[in-house]
Formats: sequence, C-alpha cells, structure tokens
Amino acid sequence: MAKSFNDLPAAVQGIILAAVAVVLAAVVFYLYVLPLSSQIDKLSVEVKQLKEENQRNQAVERERTELLNRIAQLSKQLETLRSIVPDEAATDQFVKTVYDTSTSAAIHLRNFVAQPPVARDYYVELPFNVRLDGTYYALRNFFERLSRQDRIVSVTNLALGPPAGGGQGSFVILPSETVGANCVITTFFNRPQAPPAKAVAKKK
Repeated sequence: MAKSFNDLPAAVQGIILAAVAVVLAAVVFYLYVLPLSSQIDKLSVEVKQLKEENQRNQAVERERTELLNRIAQLSKQLETLRSIVPDEAATDQFVKTVYDTSTSAAIHLRNFVAQPPVARDYYVELPFNVRLDGTYYALRNFFERLSRQDRIVSVTNLALGPPAGGGQGSFVILPSETVGANCVITTFFNRPQAPPAKAVAKKK
C-alpha cells in the first residue's frame, strides 16, 4: 500500500523535493531564462553594430566637415584669383581703374588706345598704348598704384621723354609737368576653354 509523502523517510522526502526543485528550475530556465539570454545576446549584437555604424557615421561626418571647409577655402581662393585674372575682359572697368589711378596720382593720361587682344594657352592679354604727362615722382606714384591693384597689370615698352606731344587732341603742357612717358599697359583675363569634342558615333 502506498504511503503518503509525510510517511516517507526524511531522506526520500529530501530527494523528492530536490528533484522537484531541479525540474522546476529547468522549466524556469527553458521557459524564461534561456529566451531572455538569447534576446540579450541578440540585443548585444545589435548594440555593437549600432556602435560601429555610429563610429563610421562620425568618421563620415568629420570627413564631410573637412571637405566643406576645404571647399570653402578653395572657393575663397577662386574668388581671389578671379579678381586677379577675371573670367571676362571687363574692359570698361579696367579703363576706369587706370583713369582713376592717374587722377589720384596727379598724372595726365593723354592717350589710351586699345590694341588687339593676344590669346595665350590659358589666358588673353589685353594691351593698351598709353601716353602720360606729369612729374617724375607722380609717374612713379602712378605705376606704384597700378601695381597694388587687385587685377594683374603689366607695364612694358616704357620710354621717358619731354612732356610735349604724343597724345590725342589738343592740350596745354603745364610748367609743373617735367616728363612724358609712352608705354604699353596690359591686363589679362582667363581664356574660355573649348568644350570637349563629342565622339563621333561610328556607323554600323
């Protein structure tokens, strides 16, 4: 006849309780702990991937910032170069600059005649035959002021002489004018680059 649990020896009761505890622990492990552990492992992998992606994104952002800064620097340099050697002739503006410079230097600009442009590989020369009258120091001041202009200006074929003659129209030589000068003043602008030739499609 089967005995009740309380009638069993203490050792047997201990074994049974231990077995039940093991079974319950196994059930809890497989039903709760194991799924949570798998989920934790999965989340850990996702966290690692997100960290790596975040690090890559940070590196890309740093590169992007560096590139933007580099573009800004190059754009500033390009604007500076365009003021030195513009993309267009801007002849009217250049003529005004020379006239304003001669006035501020107390020089009489007697002659200012444009010559045919001279095309080079990457730029175009825009020369002008010029006749100037004034004092020696005023002439030197005029050329120094031209050299400080943003746009590149070249002075060639400089010939000094008496202030009389060499200009257009009638004008009076003042007693204070002691020297005259003939020269060629040249400025430059970028030569437009021809678009690349399109490949001719071969007929079948």
